[in-house]
Amino acid sequence: MANAVKSIAKYIHRNADAPDSAILRGLCQALESGDAYELALLYDLKPKAFALAIDLLEEWRFDRHVIARRLQKYLDQDAD
Repeated sequence: MANAVKSIAKYIHRNADAPDSAILRGLCQALESGDAYELALLYDLKPKAFALAIDLLEEWRFDRHVIARRLQKYLDQDAD
């Protein structure tokens, strides 16, 4: 998830006062904390910010999948 987070951080830094930055910041915080997030907010993003949000979601999902597989692998080893 590091690549998408870095890209979003750069975007937020360059566009600090833009509404898109607040939406992206909220999405990052929700994914980090596991809190609920209003996905309808993504609809209001400009195309570049929307692409960054989708990249973040894809990397977040992949990272969660990898972590779950690693955890299951270690749990399976403990059973042996």
